[in-house]
Amino acid sequence: MSQRHTEFFPEELQNQLNDRFYYLKQDVYGVDRLFFENAGGSLRLKAAVDSQTKYSAFPDCPERTHSVALDIRNVINLGTEDIRLFLNAKDGSIASSFTASKLMFEIITAIASAKSKGNIVTTAIEHPSSFDACQFAAEQYKHELRVAAADPASGSIPLSNILDLIDAETVLVSVILTSNITGAMHDIKEYAKAIKEKNPDTKIVVDAVQGAPHGVIDVDNWKIDALNIAPYKMFGNRGVGYAYLSNRIASLPHHRLLATDTDNWNVGSPTPAHFAGFTDIINYICHIGGYYKDSTDRRTLIVEGMKRIHKQEQAILYRFINGSPDTLGIKDIPGVTIHFEQANGVSQDLILALTFENMTCSEAVDKYGACNILVYARETSSHYSKRILDAVGLDAIVRVSPIHCHTKEDVDLFLKVTQEIASDAKVEI
Repeated sequence: MSQRHTEFFPEELQNQLNDRFYYLKQDVYGVDRLFFENAGGSLRLKAAVDSQTKYSAFPDCPERTHSVALDIRNVINLGTEDIRLFLNAKDGSIASSFTASKLMFEIITAIASAKSKGNIVTTAIEHPSSFDACQFAAEQYKHELRVAAADPASGSIPLSNILDLIDAETVLVSVILTSNITGAMHDIKEYAKAIKEKNPDTKIVVDAVQGAPHGVIDVDNWKIDALNIAPYKMFGNRGVGYAYLSNRIASLPHHRLLATDTDNWNVGSPTPAHFAGFTDIINYICHIGGYYKDSTDRRTLIVEGMKRIHKQEQAILYRFINGSPDTLGIKDIPGVTIHFEQANGVSQDLILALTFENMTCSEAVDKYGACNILVYARETSSHYSKRILDAVGLDAIVRVSPIHCHTKEDVDLFLKVTQEIASDAKVEI
């Protein structure tokens, strides 16, 4: 067992972080529970929720010149700068909208409309917002849609499967950073380099909504053209999505107020509370980074914080899979299968995809729920899941998605319950 598989947060830091979330250990009714449904929208930072309430109460317009308006404008500017720091966006534009999915449609449509009769390359495991945007744009602007196949063993898209579809007429390539169903993580820097070597003119669009809370993002280093994130997936609030757009695409024709700059993608007045909440997210990440590294540089602390989050989550995943001296790991529990583990080991997002021999995935979810453990069944009956599950040869999975603030004790409780569910025994906790 290597050290990286056991690098849990020190107890002191763990306790500090636990106190920063609402409803981490109990639900809104005060009932003890484990919330392992973070891929559906993560646990909320108290600071982000409190900032949402505070700034939503302000009636002042940030475009005015009085002191409160100027303070609000500073909040927006700081939030925008924090988005840039988190993404390492040294150029281009930052766009916001109600959802990251809406931004994906806007971005892909703008790129596709700038050229006619080419082809668009996407992948079989893209989130519907990016896949459907590619399909819509291909039909609207007469492009051929090409879909890179998945590797069922790993739940990822081999780079060669993408490169085989790219030619001189490829308008854009859409590739997901991390799948919210399989947990597969793609090395975007490697993928982007290879894509550009085959066609330097093609635009590269990345869906980072699932991957953003779990690892370092660096659009400047990756040399991509667009990337979206959603704060509600990374400890913040619902109601907003953000995106980076490179200089190559920021001024393409798009919906905007015509009196604004050609690279402006924000239509209408910004919501200060959204930007304040994102700054709270970055403050939290920097707190983690600052525990390990003495620095006053915010980007340095972000990178360190995200690296430590990733190590914590890899340690959690390793314990889920392999257990401990007192608890069987999932790979050793009879009657339950963990998918993609053999191909990926712990080199994937903190998502477990499980199936059971003696019950359907929905039945297993209900059994977990009876023990106050929240997980989710991804099934082919859902339009959000069908194409992706078909791509990896599965009808359904139980998706288990903790985040870094969970502990060894949380993992061991889950494993105990899983062992009893798999044996079809009466579960007592």
